[in-house]
Amino acid sequence: MERAYCSRVTRNGQSSASERCERGFTLVELMIVVAIVGVLAALGVFGFRKYLRAAAAAEVKAVIQGIRVSEEAIKAETFQYRGCSTSLTNWYPATPDDRKHHWDNGQVGNPVHDCWMELNVTTDGPVRFGYAVVAGIAPQPDAIPNIAYCTNWAAAHSTIDGPWFVVQAAGDQNADGIMSLFASSSATSEICVEPTHGDDE
Repeated sequence: MERAYCSRVTRNGQSSASERCERGFTLVELMIVVAIVGVLAALGVFGFRKYLRAAAAAEVKAVIQGIRVSEEAIKAETFQYRGCSTSLTNWYPATPDDRKHHWDNGQVGNPVHDCWMELNVTTDGPVRFGYAVVAGIAPQPDAIPNIAYCTNWAAAHSTIDGPWFVVQAAGDQNADGIMSLFASSSATSEICVEPTHGDDE
């Protein structure tokens, strides 16, 4: 803060020697400070969102890879994959929101919970995303679900003749009801992303 010199008038009307006195911020200075704080806050929010996206992507890759390894182990023993979800929107361990959820959701006796526990997927801790995995035998009696947002999905899966599984992950970290989606399958090691909302986390 700047200091300015000012003089004080005595009772006899004469000015005393100049002495140092302080003045406050001007309106312009205050506006500059507010602008700087605003920029720093915006950068902080951007950095935090970038961190969340990176963490979400890392979780999805790790969990889907864990599901893939477990499914292949089951197939090696039973000659088929295991589907734990009633649909690709039957999320485990919980419907995605802005909180993390423990992988073991504690619902012992629930067929979905027990299947996931038997699938023996491990995580580093609570998860941000919900997961669903369905399985079957193609071409009959179980047609492979189509994932519309995955480029060339139908072509890549149209020739499968035998066991298959499809896994989908969903996240909604800002709890706005709009989910980011990721999908993969036994036929591909790639994870496709729903292009509209897949990067909003």
